[in-house]
Amino acid sequence: MFTQWLITLARPVGRVEFRIFLGLYALSLPFQLLTTGSLLEQGSTALTVLTAIHAGIVAALFWMLVGNALISFQLVDDGTMASVVPFSILALAFFAATTYISLDVAFSFTAAFGPSNPPDALASIPLFVLTSIWPGAATIIYFVLMTYVVLRILNEIRPLWYYVLAFVLFVLAQLAWFLLGKVVCRGSSSRIDGSFIATILETASVGILYLAWRSITEESWDDPYMNDYPY
Repeated sequence: MFTQWLITLARPVGRVEFRIFLGLYALSLPFQLLTTGSLLEQGSTALTVLTAIHAGIVAALFWMLVGNALISFQLVDDGTMASVVPFSILALAFFAATTYISLDVAFSFTAAFGPSNPPDALASIPLFVLTSIWPGAATIIYFVLMTYVVLRILNEIRPLWYYVLAFVLFVLAQLAWFLLGKVVCRGSSSRIDGSFIATILETASVGILYLAWRSITEESWDDPYMNDYPY
């Protein structure tokens, strides 16, 4: 029993949940291409629907980021139904709510989430919170929680630098989104824009997060008991 408990503590924490996070991020990239590229006509129904779905994926993705930080505290066994079910249900809730609000704002199903007529008056506080405020808040929450895990629980320093680098890359990505769009577009003769650079920086940030996760679980990969432990 004691040996099994030690194996549980030593094994890679949140392997299932972190894989789900990476999978959802990979899914978001084609939507990013379709919604920010010139493949679909601006203002078309198809582009509007895809943009709404993409917004839902982004909101769910940042919940998964926070969820992975909470799982690192091992309040429940990661990879089990007690962990995966609420983790997934809340992700679906963020996705459904954000997607519906986006569609409602665009197509005026109701007047509950902001005006959509005239088109230049498009505005929605709930949508702004879910797509702009929430990602930033989730990133800060994740960074604070993982800093506590690394420094106070694991008593390590090296993994923290991975998280710091990932955080910096994410901040740079947001600056590229909001500040460099026109500059990059004009400088490249409209070949690329700020969203292209932001996507590269965000992808690099996710890659660094994987290295950070790997670094705090690396001692368990060579554990002879790991091959016999069910994930």
